[in-house]
Amino acid sequence: MTKVTYVSFADTAIDAVPGHLWKYMPNIQTADLGRAKIKDILTDSFEDLQNLRNLVLSGNLIARIDKNSIPAQIERLHLGRNKIYNLNNTITGLRNLRWIFLNTNEFEDLEGQLPYEAPNLNMIHASQNRLKSIPHQLSDYPRLENLFLSQNEITSLDGALAGCRELQRLELKSNLIHTLTANDFLQCELLDTLELANNQITSLNNSLIPLKRLTNLKMEYNQLTEFSFSEIVGLERLITLDLSYNQISKLVGPASNLVEPNIRLTDLNLEHNSLEVLNAALSGLSELLRLKLAYNKLKRISPDDFINLDQLRLLDISHNQLKTLEEMSQVELTTYLPRLVELNATHNHLTILDRDFHGLPVLCDADLSSNQISAIGRELVTKTRCKIEHGVHDGTWGTLKVVLTDNPILCDAALPEITAEMETYHTKVTGVSYCPPLNEQPTTAKANAYLGFLPDPTVPSVPVIPPLYAKSAYDSSLILTKTERLETPNQIETKPYPVLRDSPADQKRADQFQNQHVDNYEGRQAEVIQQTLNDQPIAITLHKSAPSYNVTPEVVDPKVNISTTIFDPITQGQVINKLASEIEELKIRIEEISAQNERFFNKTMLEQSNLTVKVP
Repeated sequence: MTKVTYVSFADTAIDAVPGHLWKYMPNIQTADLGRAKIKDILTDSFEDLQNLRNLVLSGNLIARIDKNSIPAQIERLHLGRNKIYNLNNTITGLRNLRWIFLNTNEFEDLEGQLPYEAPNLNMIHASQNRLKSIPHQLSDYPRLENLFLSQNEITSLDGALAGCRELQRLELKSNLIHTLTANDFLQCELLDTLELANNQITSLNNSLIPLKRLTNLKMEYNQLTEFSFSEIVGLERLITLDLSYNQISKLVGPASNLVEPNIRLTDLNLEHNSLEVLNAALSGLSELLRLKLAYNKLKRISPDDFINLDQLRLLDISHNQLKTLEEMSQVELTTYLPRLVELNATHNHLTILDRDFHGLPVLCDADLSSNQISAIGRELVTKTRCKIEHGVHDGTWGTLKVVLTDNPILCDAALPEITAEMETYHTKVTGVSYCPPLNEQPTTAKANAYLGFLPDPTVPSVPVIPPLYAKSAYDSSLILTKTERLETPNQIETKPYPVLRDSPADQKRADQFQNQHVDNYEGRQAEVIQQTLNDQPIAITLHKSAPSYNVTPEVVDPKVNISTTIFDPITQGQVINKLASEIEELKIRIEEISAQNERFFNKTMLEQSNLTVKVP
């Protein structure tokens, strides 16, 4: 067995290093003793392995390591996932060490515990311990490129890394770091990736300026209240910046006296902050591709907030307080995103879409779900045409997809007209919305440049009056079946008495619902689910219970909407009296039907009680 160079006792039940076997395999170079039950590393555990270079002891129960128990020629040592709290100076003399894993142990301090001299040491992994500080001797390792110190209790860098000239990746996630200084990365010019997420950092203090080769900076889950882009001026290789989950309420653009700020960001994440305005701070990010501003407090996008963002492909402004996107249509004010492909504006306060897409000529996906959109301008997409810029269809024209889930517009009787109008401009409207009965839904009350319901601010809103019904004799054909009663989602059958269909008596009122075939429109892409208001258990709707009536909006001269209207209190009183009279008439009708039901029920019960079975 003298020719054996690799041995593995991994995933076995051994509770001690099998040192008595090494004399039979003196030329072993790699020994894997991981994931066993070893508790102690003794002085003689590996003394017979003079050629050992790689030693894996991870995932054991090691708490004790004797001094000089690790062979001096070791190059790669894995001690991770054990119970070690003190290395007992056992690795201070490992001059040939290339990388070492000390993660997931119980170390509180590594100062003086690492090799005194290690010219080839490339990586140190000491995450998930209880370290309070960073060992200053790290600057003595001339080839240290990767350092992992996440999930410890480090409070500051204290200049311990300032001399790490070859450091390329540094992870300090989930510590207690609260401040950075200008000297913390003084000579770390080769640093490529810096992860400082989930700390308590309140300010960057120009600490990033020396990092000329930095490409990825992760600062999420900290306590920044303000961010200035002057902090990253000159970092020409920085392409990804994550500032999400902070408390940023103010953004400051680069200094105005800089001719060329040299900011090359392509991905910027500012989600879950406290921004109310952007202050045009993003206007200089000419190479930005993806911008995430979700979960802030933005109330308005000003004309110059997105100046020069000519390369932007994705914009996420969901979960804010925006009432309009009209500023994005003002091309003359340079709020123009010529290459934007995807827009996410869900969960805002949008009510009307007019020409909001005019500044987005190649938009392909617009998610506007969970807003209050009730009207869409007829010119919304007249200047927009989806253009595919990747894959086998690169450079071809596609279809703009507009998602309007949970918006009032999907409940409008003009929905077929809306979808048909959009399709003429290569736009597909999709979405699902839970709607009240058709006779309770608002419809456009005037002819104008919009599709949908556009409230007139000069005329007080009058409640929609349901159609009056003729007083007719009790008709068993009007009784709804159980299947017909459960006509909407989430309904529960609770009433034991018969439920009557409503029989329209005023044919003139019913004639309003002709010619459009709302319910039978086959070209509609949006799914509308009818649901009663106030979650009533029985839904009585015209389009479910009566023949396929269709809504034709009343057309009124649009000029009336822009004129000044004087309201006559006498006329208003008459309207109110008329409503009260109609309500009283409905109450009387309901009482009559209830009385008929009760008489019918009593008669039926009496007939059943008179039936007897005579036994001979």
